Amino acid sequence: MTTPNTLSLFGSWFAGPGEIVFLSAMILLLAGITGFSYFFYKNKQRQEHSRLMKKKFDTYLLRLNLNDRELAYIMKLTAFLDSEDLKYHMLTDRRTFSSCADSLGKKEKPPEGLRAELEKKLNFPAKTVSANYFSSEELPVGMPALIILNETNKFTAEIEENRKDALRLKIKKQIPPLQEGTPLNVYFHDNQKIFTINTNVLEQKENWISVSHSLLQSQKRRAFKRRRVKLPVMVKHLDMDDMALHSYITDISEGGASLENPDFQFRKHDRIILYYHIDTDEGFQIRGEVLRLSAKGRIIHISFLDRDLTIRSRIKTIVK
Repeated sequence: MTTPNTLSLFGSWFAGPGEIVFLSAMILLLAGITGFSYFFYKNKQRQEHSRLMKKKFDTYLLRLNLNDRELAYIMKLTAFLDSEDLKYHMLTDRRTFSSCADSLGKKEKPPEGLRAELEKKLNFPAKTVSANYFSSEELPVGMPALIILNETNKFTAEIEENRKDALRLKIKKQIPPLQEGTPLNVYFHDNQKIFTINTNVLEQKENWISVSHSLLQSQKRRAFKRRRVKLPVMVKHLDMDDMALHSYITDISEGGASLENPDFQFRKHDRIILYYHIDTDEGFQIRGEVLRLSAKGRIIHISFLDRDLTIRSRIKTIVK
């Protein structure tokens, strides 16, 4: 009686040398196919992103209607970029353009007035757009951010690394997979202003996302001084015959207020009317529009619609 000493692929207990070699070869083949597929996918993404950026660059050049001398100067500047994909960025970012122009100036002197002529045509936004920052390249590590995918998908993040070629954002909650080149709106803020960039996805990992640099658009965080309060108020829909509900204003300014959303009755864009009293005053009413909701709908943030000076002066007594 003989004891089996091989595990054949067809049911024996022990594998023979030939079968081990065969299985190893199959594993290596599958690993190679997987690796090649991933490399092909990433390469295709890079090609698509490069194609998109080249198209934006070419389209912008046509719109500028440059003469031959200006076009030749632009093409010389592109030689000082780290990547071909940054060509469009150079035409829209004063800092990148100036860096390339300075590098070219060390090698050859351009025709008199050509650089200034081009800067005028490129029409870079003035640095007065922001008192502190002009480009996303200048934003500090650790600054809070909000990534906007659409109206319902918004993800909090912060700047983890600010490199010359990209801005890396650490995501606090995992977001859906995004293709390279996907356009994004990202908001940043400090104590004074909110900064917005229109950017594109460069790379995404599990807990961070890398985006391209862009010029900043900014606005003041508050148009009016705001004060936290606990003020009882009655609120109802402006254009509906429903009962007024009891609520509390949690903060208020001359331009608007935040208040508790009673029974989750109010939604974005609803027009409402508030009835409230200030100390021993006889009280008054003011109309407003819901701009947004927070705390999972428990708080509504409204902008006042009334511009009555008497009402505004009464609100000022609270805000001071």
